[in-house]
Amino acid sequence: MIRMTDVDLRLLRIFKTVADLKGLSAAESALNLNLSTISSHMTDLEKRLGLRLCERGRRGFHLTEEGHSVYQAAESLLNSVEEFRADIGAIRHEISGELAIGVVDSTITDVQAKITDAIRAVKQKGGDLFLKMEIKSPDEIEAAVLERKIHVGIGPFRIMHPGLTYLPLYTENLRLYCSHLHPLFKSAPNDINTEDLQKLDYVARGYMRESRELSDASNFKVAATVYHMEAAATLVLSGNFIGFLPEHYALQWVKQDLMRAIHPAFLSHSAEFSLVLLRGREQTMAVRVFVDALQSSLQPNRRMST
Repeated sequence: MIRMTDVDLRLLRIFKTVADLKGLSAAESALNLNLSTISSHMTDLEKRLGLRLCERGRRGFHLTEEGHSVYQAAESLLNSVEEFRADIGAIRHEISGELAIGVVDSTITDVQAKITDAIRAVKQKGGDLFLKMEIKSPDEIEAAVLERKIHVGIGPFRIMHPGLTYLPLYTENLRLYCSHLHPLFKSAPNDINTEDLQKLDYVARGYMRESRELSDASNFKVAATVYHMEAAATLVLSGNFIGFLPEHYALQWVKQDLMRAIHPAFLSHSAEFSLVLLRGREQTMAVRVFVDALQSSLQPNRRMST
C-alpha cells in the first residue's frame, strides 16, 4: 500500500501538468523546471507507483493505459485536496485553496465585464488563495467546468448544457468591420452596396458562426476561420477580410481611423455573456465571493441565485 506524502502530491501535480500540456518540453515554462528535472520527477513517480505512465521519446508523448487511469485518479485526488483547503479556509472564515477561472479572449476592453473588480474583491478578502486564469473558447470553458478543471467560466454560450448552471451577465454588441487597407474603407459606413459584400472574403469565428445568427451574413464568402478575437482583428486589419468584432474591442482601431463599421444600423448582432458553474457542485468561498462581485454590478432584473 502506498502512503501518500507531500512529495507524492508534488509528483502527481507535475505528472498532471505534463499530461495536460501533452509533453515534457511543453510543461517546462508552466512548471518553471528544466526538462531533465521534469523527466527525473516523472521517473520517480513511475518507480513510486510501480507503473509505466507514459511513453516519451522521438515518437512523441502519450499516456499509457495505466497512465490514463492514474491521471483520472490524480485529478480526483488533487481536486479533493484543493476542496479540503478551501473548506478549512471557510471554517476559519478565510479564502484559501484555488480559484480557477476560464474566460473568452478580448473581454478586457469591455467596461461591462467586471472581471477585474471581481478578482480584486476576492483578493481583498485575504487568505491563502492561488488564482488561475485561462483564455479559452466557449466550448472549452464548458468542458473545463464539467471536468472540474476550472471553477467558473465567462463567455457567450449558445447551447445550455444540462450539467451546468448559467447566470446571465451582460450583452456584447458586434459590428461588421473593414480596415483602412480594404477597398470598402472610403465608402464605409453606409455608402456600400450590400450585394457587393457577398463577393468579399469574410472571417468567421469557429465557435460563433455569425452566418447562423444573422440573415444578412448568410451569403458571405467564408475565407478564414478563427477561434480568437485577436486573430479575427489581425485578418481584418490586413485589408483582405471583413469580419465581425465586438464594438468595444474594435474601438481602439476605429479611434485611429484604421477600421470602420459597415452599415452598423443593420449589419450588427449581439452576444449574451453568461457566467457558468457546475450544477450541483458546492462552491467554495472564493467562487461565491467572485460570483457575488460580478452579479453586484448587474441590474437587479438580471441577477439570479447560484
